[in-house]
Order: sequence, then C-alpha cells, then structure tokens
Amino acid sequence: MSYRQYILIGLVGAGFILATGCVYDKTDPEPAANLQRSDWPSQQSFQTQVDNAVQCSMTVADIHFVPYQAELNSLGRARLTAIGSYLELHGGEVIVDSHRGDELTRKKRLTSVRQFLLGQGLDEESLAITSGLTRGRGQDATEAAIFYQANLMSDDSGSSAGGPLSQAAPAGLSAGGAQ
Repeated sequence: MSYRQYILIGLVGAGFILATGCVYDKTDPEPAANLQRSDWPSQQSFQTQVDNAVQCSMTVADIHFVPYQAELNSLGRARLTAIGSYLELHGGEVIVDSHRGDELTRKKRLTSVRQFLLGQGLDEESLAITSGLTRGRGQDATEAAIFYQANLMSDDSGSSAGGPLSQAAPAGLSAGGAQ
C-alpha cells in the first residue's frame, strides 16, 4: 500500500469515529430541563439544610432584592416562600436586614416583603416584619440532628411533603429551639 492509501484510510476511520461520536439522543428534546429535577437525592438532602437555615434565621437581606430597588429578585422570592411555609406552621418574626439604598428604599422593601407574604396567604394580623440586624441564635448540632432525623422518618413513612418545615417540631423542641 502506498503512503496516500494509509492517509486516506486514516481519514475515513477518523471521520467515522467523529460521525458516530457526535450523535445525540433525539428522544429528549429538552436535555437542560432535567437539571431542575427536585427528586434527586442530593437535592433532597440540600433542601433539609435550607429548611434548617430558615428555621433558625428568618431574615431577608440586600441580596434578596434587585440592587438599590424594593423589588424582590428570584432568590428573595424563593427565600420568602420558604419563610412563609415556616410562618404558616410556627409563626415568628421576619427581619429585613437591608443596608443598601436610601431610607425610602428600605421602607419600600419592608412593604414588598409584607405584600409577598400576604400573597402567600398569611394572616396580616399575625405577620410581624421588622427592620434590623439578624437576631437568629443559630442552631446547634443536636437540634439539627433531631430535625434531620424527623425529616428521614417522614420520608420513610411515604410522606412527600419533605423537610421539617412541613411538619411540627419534634417533641422537646419549640419553633425557636431547645427548651
């Protein structure tokens, strides 16, 4: 065989490998949509941690708003949805820890938070929203373990609610922490 024939065979082989390697599965028209699945085990574990964080500190900060505006961004809406779920079951106080913008913007942010939570179906008379620094005491490891175990038990029982926000606090703990 000549040198040209080896090159031709090599190019045909490389072309075949490239052609078969570039085929994608056409049965899934939106592969990016699978990234939003909430039934992945790693996301369920992460959601438990988010629930614990909401239970400890019901604070909305500057990062939850469009910069220098009173409008909630998507992170803020998600945060307030989780806080609203907790408030519905246990009550409490929402703190708006905002330092950016002028006084008028900070007041509008309080109103924006109130309106969002009212839109979630919370009772206006029981809704407490204040402005100031976060006053969450935090959560110790024992308390986190109790809530985590309660979440595992609810998952084992077939409950699809998920997370400690969807159930009452375990015996011996109030919504505010250890007794």
